[in-house]
Amino acid sequence: MANTLDGIVNCDISLESPAVSEESMSGLLIVTPAAEGKDGEVKYYTDLTALESDGYGSQTAAYIAAQTAFAQDPAPEGLYLASVKNGEEPTATLQRALSTDGWYHILPAGIDHKKYNALAVYTETTQKMLGVTLGAGEESPIIQSGLLRTHVWRLAENQSTEYDKYLHVAICAKTSSDDPGSETWAFKQLSLITPGVFNSNDITTMDASCENYYVEIAKKNITQGGKVLGDEWIDIIRFRDWLKNKIQINEMNVYLANKKIAFTDAGIALFENALEAALKAGQAAGGISWDFYDDDGNKTPGYTIRVPLASSFTPAQKKSRKLTGLTWSAYLAGAIHVVNIGGKLGY
Repeated sequence: MANTLDGIVNCDISLESPAVSEESMSGLLIVTPAAEGKDGEVKYYTDLTALESDGYGSQTAAYIAAQTAFAQDPAPEGLYLASVKNGEEPTATLQRALSTDGWYHILPAGIDHKKYNALAVYTETTQKMLGVTLGAGEESPIIQSGLLRTHVWRLAENQSTEYDKYLHVAICAKTSSDDPGSETWAFKQLSLITPGVFNSNDITTMDASCENYYVEIAKKNITQGGKVLGDEWIDIIRFRDWLKNKIQINEMNVYLANKKIAFTDAGIALFENALEAALKAGQAAGGISWDFYDDDGNKTPGYTIRVPLASSFTPAQKKSRKLTGLTWSAYLAGAIHVVNIGGKLGY
């Protein structure tokens, strides 16, 4: 018989490897000329006092951009600042900043607008988004077409304060607390930003160019547009990036949670379950449509998953240890920006 508790109940507790964490689809990265002694640094700030302590005084582009971000409601918890080395191209600054986790939005402040095209082209090679603001009548320096990761915000002549030029920072800060898939970038009310006064030709031109703007409508100051230059909605690109990362993380965690995954139907089901969990999370966030019905009551699922059977793979395919054929499709929930209503009044 035993004379210790271990002799009666043998209990071992092991520490599991932590799950892989998700990438941020909200964090702000201000790209700005370096303060003295801060050449090439990437640093996280939670208040303006720390910025001043690091040499970014109240008149610097970095300070005003950060002030614009922190003024939004809700305000971001913090932001990253990437300082451009003396003589360095901003694209090189971005490349260095990629080694720092936690940011998604690339927000130039005090950067020569002529550098915007190179920044936009480089951003297309990442899973980040670039936001910029252009002045009234300014010819766009971004000449590359079909860009799906760059959104441009256009100012009117009356938008001339120091804060207005950081309209792109304000909108990214405003939406940073929204889960990807839950938001639209139109109808947002911003702090510190002056509403622009545009004529109908201005609006037509901006809409045709997929440029976004901030105006007063029905005595409310709101953003309008919400697109990237490649004629897709900003929220769709952001949700797509989030969903891709969610699926990758879920599948990776299957490996981390199991000593081995057999090439059997049960093993394939583990990856199917991880995929379905990601798609359900996409529905819960508002990015993927829920099931819907036609006029005859026929149901269409918001998403479908196709799963191969283990028996469908040849011995050579199984030997390769590569699972293929696990596919899915889903309907985007989208958003409504314009309502057309018809009606009659009569006796």
